[in-house]
Amino acid sequence: MFQMLIYGYAVFWLTSVTTLETESDVEVRLLDNQNSPLMATFDMSKANVRIKQFVSDTIEGKMKDIKELWKRKKCMSDALEVKMKDIEASFNQKISNVERNLTAYFTDLLNGYAYQIPNDNDNENTKDTKLRPKGCEDVLQKRSNGIYTIYPVSNNNGFEVYCDFKTDNGNWTLFQKRINGTTDFFRGWEEYENGFGNLEAEFWLGNGLWYNSGMSFTTKDRDNDRDSTVNCANTRNGAWWYNRCTNVNLNGQYLQRSKYDINGITWYEWKTSFHSMKSSVMMFRKVY
Repeated sequence: MFQMLIYGYAVFWLTSVTTLETESDVEVRLLDNQNSPLMATFDMSKANVRIKQFVSDTIEGKMKDIKELWKRKKCMSDALEVKMKDIEASFNQKISNVERNLTAYFTDLLNGYAYQIPNDNDNENTKDTKLRPKGCEDVLQKRSNGIYTIYPVSNNNGFEVYCDFKTDNGNWTLFQKRINGTTDFFRGWEEYENGFGNLEAEFWLGNGLWYNSGMSFTTKDRDNDRDSTVNCANTRNGAWWYNRCTNVNLNGQYLQRSKYDINGITWYEWKTSFHSMKSSVMMFRKVY
């Protein structure tokens, strides 16, 4: 019986809902605690506006997130492209270096074989030339560092060089050596061309023996550097492959005491300092 009364009251309450002339307003008849009728109005248009604004804000936020994600991916893509180009350039450079080294190696190898092909007209002199070393790497008895005579393909008369068979697997030909300041390195073009000094002590082997690529060599009497205002050899008191009075000069003045001096034996990039070194050695060997 009580449930029937509740259902009846609910039906009565629903039939009491009336709408106003505007679609956005809804009136609902209510009863207060003394069963007095009250009227409540719900503004549906404002609710719709809030819902639309919420949806719009949500979509706008998502769009901003998507744009930001796209920008990040674009930056990553650009950075990756730059990195790939750098890797490609480095790889191509290494390939070029390998090709040059292999070409030089096989050229020397073929020249060596051609040099050793027997001939029916060989005499005692030509037989002796077969065993002549073209460089320190060809010296047969590599027992100790010292002076040896080598016979490059372009030089049949041969000349003496100092070979180092101990340092880093050996086969080094010393080109320059400074140890105590007994030899003056502030010299002219002709002496640097022909070489000077003592192979057992301090020396410069000579620019005329090999071709030097890159920067031109400058001496106190021949200015080949790129500084048009001065002769860098005179400014730095030593001959070198100067650009614009470079940070490197292993042929500078030999200073008897440790000293910070740009005119000394310097290699700035080594310790980012113009501290004059006590000794220096320049040497080279064939790359296989």
